[in-house]
Amino acid sequence: MNNKEIVTHKKIDTVEGLKQLQETFYDGIFDPNANNVKHASAYILNTEQLLETDRLSIYRGSILGGITTALISIYPVCVKLVGEKYFTHMVAGYLKNYPSNSPDIGLYGEYLPVYIANFEPIKTLTYLADVAHLEWLWHQAFNASNDHFTSQSCQPLTELQNIQERELPFIKFCPVSSAQLLTSPYPIQQIWQVNQADYQGDLSVNLDDGGVSLVIWRNADLGMQIDELSDDETTFIKAVLNNASFGDIAELSFSKGLDQVVQRCIQSGLIIGFSSVK
Repeated sequence: MNNKEIVTHKKIDTVEGLKQLQETFYDGIFDPNANNVKHASAYILNTEQLLETDRLSIYRGSILGGITTALISIYPVCVKLVGEKYFTHMVAGYLKNYPSNSPDIGLYGEYLPVYIANFEPIKTLTYLADVAHLEWLWHQAFNASNDHFTSQSCQPLTELQNIQERELPFIKFCPVSSAQLLTSPYPIQQIWQVNQADYQGDLSVNLDDGGVSLVIWRNADLGMQIDELSDDETTFIKAVLNNASFGDIAELSFSKGLDQVVQRCIQSGLIIGFSSVK
């Protein structure tokens, strides 16, 4: 934004003045009632071709359009389920009620699943908020940092052979950094799958198929995965993500042997190393 285009009729030389400008301009963009537009327009110089309010409208269209486009790219399945026109209408309220707190537009859609869950016009689409949550976790997993090993933070699993049995309760397993857990009463992974552009097959999904526990993650080959977990695997991975020690995990309830659960999670690639708390 060119500074000359938002010159005020008075000099802004304090932090409070800058904050007031930002808040007034934000209200004029995201809550464009007559009063907000009037106050925000006072910060914009008109031209022979365009009045202040017209130029503010151009800013509004550019800003809202850019943010909406970013949300459409993060939530393509939700867009497909309700249609792009309705999705754009739906997120208008989100833009107004959830201001961005980050310069990274890729972080802006975090609370959209919460907003959708409380969006009255689509209450009948009871699964949509969970589908949105899955898409947000996919976005996070896709953009997660790469895994790395250091002697202080995470050692390779091959080093477990050097751990004495008495030390095992004090180790902590290192999950793949991209791992994200999601539980839903609906078969949302099926809904997500049948709405992929390259999907071929039966498009029907039975919501009565039951709930799922999923892990959304990026594997060592940088491929994205959505895997369904058993109850035991969910309990274990949740504890690992909560930084629990192996001794604390051993106190949890598992229907099968903990060693089997650990082995499956290691073989799948979800567990990539360990650290010692001593």
